[in-house]
Amino acid sequence: MIESFLIALTGWPGILLSLALSFIGIARRKINLCLAGAILVFPFAYYLAGSPTFRIIGLLLPLFQFGVALAVRERRTKTAWLLLLPFLAIAGWLFVNII
Repeated sequence: MIESFLIALTGWPGILLSLALSFIGIARRKINLCLAGAILVFPFAYYLAGSPTFRIIGLLLPLFQFGVALAVRERRTKTAWLLLLPFLAIAGWLFVNII
């Protein structure tokens, strides 16, 4: 049971949930939602860090997400949206290549 949950967090449900929480957190200026999105990006970032192509971005992706939470706390929503772009770009690229 716990293994299935962890596998789901590593795959698309975790990616989409993390993106959704970050989007809602920025839109409503809720730091807690942004932090939850940052925590949920760890399994995906760990997966990316195992690839030679995305090793660096895999290690930096959670930092960008925590930067989103920090920008929301400082009421800099434009900066928060910009910090979310790398995660959105990597997830979008992966989606296009899989489909």
